[in-house]
Amino acid sequence: KVANAGAEFAMIRIGYRGNESGLINPDKYAEQNLKGAADAGLKVGVYFFSQALTREEAEEEAYYVLDFIKDYDITMPVVFDWERNRDEGSRSANMDRRTLTDLSLTFLETIEMAGYDAMIYFNPFMSRNLLYLQELTDYDFWLASYTETMDFPYKVKMWQYTESGTIPGIDTPCDFNVYFPA
Repeated sequence: KVANAGAEFAMIRIGYRGNESGLINPDKYAEQNLKGAADAGLKVGVYFFSQALTREEAEEEAYYVLDFIKDYDITMPVVFDWERNRDEGSRSANMDRRTLTDLSLTFLETIEMAGYDAMIYFNPFMSRNLLYLQELTDYDFWLASYTETMDFPYKVKMWQYTESGTIPGIDTPCDFNVYFPA
């Protein structure tokens, strides 16, 4: 239904690191979604929702993703999606700019060395306060900015313009993105 409604690609979450426990968890729908998207003829990319605090954890996440996707035809980027959580007990509440940039580079370099297109996901707050974007320009950017128009000082490969889109085949509101291929 999603493909028939006009979607051209899907970005599938492979897993996530627990915000309190720090353990890696598979997305229980990842395999179903990867297979369904491919069977529907959609281009497929993947992302990992990170709460890494160290380069070792970021590398562990990258290898987890690489192992998970090895038998799938991934035709779009493999994405590092780190988002701050300030809830009580959150392991990511006090992340600093230098550390997050280094974590991002670790994940992205590992993915790219395995032969995939690597991409980083962020929002405007993160771009101003939690990342040294000038150090990440060798990789594609996926910007989440819920505005009518996108105005951003760096080249963006994908723009997430809403988190409340609706489309046949998905029962709940979902993110909508525009991809700008080369």
